[in-house]
Order: sequence, then C-alpha cells, then structure tokens
Amino acid sequence: MSVAVVHNSSEEGRKALGSAVQQSRSAGTELVVLHAFSGSADPSSEAKETTAVEDSIRASLAALGESEAQWTLAAAQPDPDATTTLLALIDKAGAELLVVGSRHRSAVGKFLMGQAVQRLLLETPVPVLLVKS
Repeated sequence: MSVAVVHNSSEEGRKALGSAVQQSRSAGTELVVLHAFSGSADPSSEAKETTAVEDSIRASLAALGESEAQWTLAAAQPDPDATTTLLALIDKAGAELLVVGSRHRSAVGKFLMGQAVQRLLLETPVPVLLVKS
C-alpha cells in the first residue's frame, strides 16, 4: 500500500507533496508521486519530461526540508486524458490515500480549471486529502 500525490510544480503542489510525505511517514507506507506526461509525440520528450519532473520533486522536497524522503515516480502518457491516466496510476500504485494540492479560485476559475480535478476527486476509489494553499 502507498500514499499517492499528484505532481504539480506550483506552490499548491509543493504543499501537497509535503503533506504526502508526512502521511506516508506516519502510516509507514511508500510515497508515490503521480504524473501524467504532456502527451508529446516526440519519442525523446518522455525521457526529458521524466528528468524534469524528478528534478522538480527533488527541489520541492529540498525546499520543504525533506531531502531524505523516499519516493517513487509513477508516470504515463495520457490515455485518453490525464485524469484517466492518473486514476490508472492510483490503482497501479495500490494507493490507500490520494493527496492533491488546491488553491482558492474564482467562480470562473473553478469552472475552467476544476473539471479535471473534480472528475479525479469523484472517480478515485481511495480517500482524498485536499491540501489548500
């Protein structure tokens, strides 16, 4: 079993990562960072994006004072979309908790940005910890 966190290099994403580290540590479980690739058709882009995501995670953990935290990256191409991919990664990771970062949004912002997150929250089969910035 594991704690899964959706990767995002924003401030909300860093806060979610910090909460996920704490949750996995207190539960004594593995931490899995989930990422849906951009979907580029360029074959070399996946390797480049993986390196960039791993660097981002390391930098976020260092900024949080959690450089020693153990984690694994679970990433895949959107199939057919990022939300479906993240749901499959949650299942594959055997997650018992999903951690997602969020920020306050206007009504229009909620409508435009919230559909993918809302779908993820509604369709995930595990409890969700929503971390606000």
